[in-house]
Amino acid sequence: MRAPDFDWSGLPPALSYGLLLGGVGKPHLTDMARLALSQAQTARLGLDLLLAAWEAGPLDGGLAGTLCGLDARARFLDARVRSAVESCAANWRQPDDPGVMEKIAGLAARRAHGELLAFLADNFARDPGNLFWRQHLLDLAALLGDRDAAGPGLRGSWPAGLEPVRDKCLGDGHFQAGDFEQAARFYGAARLLRPSRARLGHCLFTLGRQAEAAGQWRSAMAQAPWNVNLALRLHDRLTGRDRPGGPLPGRVAVCLYTSGKAPEVDATLEALMASELGCARVVVLDNGSRDDTAQVLDAWRQRFGGRVETVTLPVNVGAPAARNWLMRHEAVAGSEFTAFLDDDALVPSGWAALLARAVECYPEAGVWGCKVVDLAQPGRIQSTEINLLDGQGGTPAFSSLCTQDLDFGQFDTVRPCLSVTGCFHLFRTAVLRECGDFDIRFSPTQYDDLDHDLRLWGMGRAAVCQGNLAVRHARLSGSLLRQNVAATANSEANLRKLAAKHPPEERRALMEKTQAALLEDLLLKIGAMSGEGAQV
Repeated sequence: MRAPDFDWSGLPPALSYGLLLGGVGKPHLTDMARLALSQAQTARLGLDLLLAAWEAGPLDGGLAGTLCGLDARARFLDARVRSAVESCAANWRQPDDPGVMEKIAGLAARRAHGELLAFLADNFARDPGNLFWRQHLLDLAALLGDRDAAGPGLRGSWPAGLEPVRDKCLGDGHFQAGDFEQAARFYGAARLLRPSRARLGHCLFTLGRQAEAAGQWRSAMAQAPWNVNLALRLHDRLTGRDRPGGPLPGRVAVCLYTSGKAPEVDATLEALMASELGCARVVVLDNGSRDDTAQVLDAWRQRFGGRVETVTLPVNVGAPAARNWLMRHEAVAGSEFTAFLDDDALVPSGWAALLARAVECYPEAGVWGCKVVDLAQPGRIQSTEINLLDGQGGTPAFSSLCTQDLDFGQFDTVRPCLSVTGCFHLFRTAVLRECGDFDIRFSPTQYDDLDHDLRLWGMGRAAVCQGNLAVRHARLSGSLLRQNVAATANSEANLRKLAAKHPPEERRALMEKTQAALLEDLLLKIGAMSGEGAQV
């Protein structure tokens, strides 16, 4: 298979960096389209990116209207796509009443998702012909994993011309419900929209039809050669990087720290001890708990003897100090690998083999991480690879592509990045110690792990995200979480500390290094796919 040609070297730096971060997510693709359309040499690409942004959310009548206006001048849309775009634009109307929009914004700001869902459902029932209500009802119902609420928006009549959009939405619903046979049927009918073709590939892969899956990904990549998610996914399928590896090459210590979360840490240890642990040791630090945590940990220690060790501190010293304490524990210091796991995160059975594959692919990395999804709604991704968005002054901003859509396998790949989530990450113990302690200035928690990853980059060691490893996390993601004032203030303060510790000139250099690493990695993989040896 020869990979489609795409001139990455000819792109303006900001556009190149943005597309290297990912080719998914409606907000991200809209931003990339705006960048590309601002310059004559990339205007054609900009039109395609804007179309891709609409395809990512094909009930967005505002985007559809913009596409119609541009298409009237340039006639770049396929006739069948044009019909769907025009139908979307014609049947989408934002409410004229400012009070309605204020209510929607207010409910969203208060995270009053139940009230907002009911409000959208009532208005859709009153005005089913207006795609505005269908769009927002289906989007929120999908985010919350509420299939019953989505039902009225999926069933019933749809405007003429939107059959591919309807089938894509139905396919998405079945995909998130785990019914990949039905999802594949609807995606096959909706292949006019490029995300449907890519998702059809994932359904076929999950169903064991691997050659057909690779064929769909090839076709999707040929239509969007700028979409790095497709290129990386196809490469990993052809080369076997999406498969588990052997055992990790050395002894492993899995470290947890917890404070006052007895039920959560009990569930975490239940999943961990039921997994394929091999010879791994588990060390748990009780960070000054006042509930039943001590009894829970003692029960696990008695059950597994020397496999589980516990450390008890009289007070909560915070996350950075707890990590530092664990790093110095005898069982940890004598291991080749050290993993840190949150006390409310559930690992799958084969986590070690998937991390072993990442270590095999990138043996010189400083840290290997994973994809984190919500426990209650695994379709919601909380974190994958973390990269800087802004290297200028002020507080840093980080990419959030993984939160712009549900999980359709678009991040199921292994590649370098700036940082990975501290929810579950793996280090070579020697490198962990060489990098030094987690900074206690970030106590009680937040950004100490990110700061540590930035320091690893200073040692010439990138982070690597193993997107095929999905860890379920009990704590809600930021878009749904109602944080208390103290937690929000701590997070904001620690972000300012991070900005002071890693000033703008360092962040700019890190962005440049990340961009170079992502481009080199991508071009190597495209080159491998263009060779003769890549097989399904």
